[in-house]
Amino acid sequence: MDLPVWKLALVLSVLVGSINTKAGTGSNAPKFVATHEWQELKKGQPIPQGLHVRINLTTGKKEAKLLDPADGGPSTDSSLSMVPGEELKDHPAAGAGTASDPQTVAGMKLEALREALKDIPANTYEEDEAEGGEAVGSRFKSYEQIKQELKDANVELKSDSEIMTDLFTRFERALQHTSGLADRQELDVLFEDLEYLAHQIDNALQFIDRGGVEKIVWPSLNRTGDAQTRTRALKLLGTIVQNNPKAKVALIERNGGPNLLSALGRASTTDEISAALYAFGGLVRKFPFAQKQLLTPHGYSVLYGVWEKKVELKVKVKVLQLIADVLVDYRSAIAAAGENDATTREQYRSTKLPEGLERTEFCKHSAAFFHQHKAALIPEDNLTDETVKALHACRHQLCHEPWSQCPLFRHTLLVLRNNLDHRLDEDVELVEYRREIKRSIDELVVDLYGQPKDELTAGCSGRSRHSGNCWTYSSRLTPMARWREYATVRINPSCSVMNLCSK
Repeated sequence: MDLPVWKLALVLSVLVGSINTKAGTGSNAPKFVATHEWQELKKGQPIPQGLHVRINLTTGKKEAKLLDPADGGPSTDSSLSMVPGEELKDHPAAGAGTASDPQTVAGMKLEALREALKDIPANTYEEDEAEGGEAVGSRFKSYEQIKQELKDANVELKSDSEIMTDLFTRFERALQHTSGLADRQELDVLFEDLEYLAHQIDNALQFIDRGGVEKIVWPSLNRTGDAQTRTRALKLLGTIVQNNPKAKVALIERNGGPNLLSALGRASTTDEISAALYAFGGLVRKFPFAQKQLLTPHGYSVLYGVWEKKVELKVKVKVLQLIADVLVDYRSAIAAAGENDATTREQYRSTKLPEGLERTEFCKHSAAFFHQHKAALIPEDNLTDETVKALHACRHQLCHEPWSQCPLFRHTLLVLRNNLDHRLDEDVELVEYRREIKRSIDELVVDLYGQPKDELTAGCSGRSRHSGNCWTYSSRLTPMARWREYATVRINPSCSVMNLCSK
């Protein structure tokens, strides 16, 4: 008789849960004392209910133990493990078999149980065969077969490596002919395809190994009268080195750092400078060797020079963000003694980043940039937020002292804060965001200058005394009015950004 597998499983569960050989069966075997360790069962030995019973695959004998808590504890049903093909050996069970009917287990004939067990599949797998004896694996087509079939249907299938080879060939031809609109569009399409491939780390390394930097990037950057091509080449270079340490090393080995710095210095449009900063930042972030090579007095002068160019404010803010990110990265590497090895810490120390920023007067230049662009920052909430966060990152152990002695720097902070306060309810969706920016400005002001004091000459006290009587505010004001008056700077004619913010 054929018994369904689910019925068999039910019978086995009942069998194991109800195994209990009683002393009245006439067995002389000692009583079984169950523990959490496997113990061998003697033939005819009575056992209590609710044990985990198995057949040892090595010895072929039955063993039992208490159920582990992970297996459900005493309240769950046990399971019986059987070796495929092993003969079922019966032992009396309470309410199932008796001495008068030893051929019954849990109300089921042993012969029927043996037949049902034969249908349980073993833990081996044999590959199915299709009709006619064909193996399943032979029914699937190989890559070469699929490629040939698509080629016959005028659909060409190529790997990333083959596509890159084709793009290199097409690019060399397109770079020689860019006079017409069609040639310009062809070049843009090639750059777009190369950027797409370069997003994958392996493809970016393959691009460098095949000479893509020498054949495509550098020739494109040397096209003096084609800013659009230079911009696309810088974006491609930024994509290649973004979060790709091996690509960064390979680019430095090909003298990529100085070339990239020169491209940034020559760039004059918003798009080109933005692309150059994207590539430059991707190269120096989390790469102390590149920082040591590029963040020199010349490198800092190129970065500070962006603040003086006639480009969009968002590009200038990127320079401040880049320096703040590198500074935070430096501090994290030095401070995390347990997380970074000694070699990594020594590499970061060798960059002497704080010393370089101090020597090139970063704090003075950044304060001047911040004050000169306060009017442009007022309507731009996002740029204000990004700028204030970058200033927060730079003040620790670097710019705290010079900024705290600069009244114009504080004036700019409070002008931005008060304008945010005036515009707080203009847009319901931006209320919380503007409050967050305002809180960030307040924290920076308090950290640098302390809470505003009700003194007529507070501007000349404490850390700001050396600046002279360049600013004052009135006493006996409400807290809100005091914050507003706190931002009102009365500058003497002799005061300027540089002499107020110099050390």
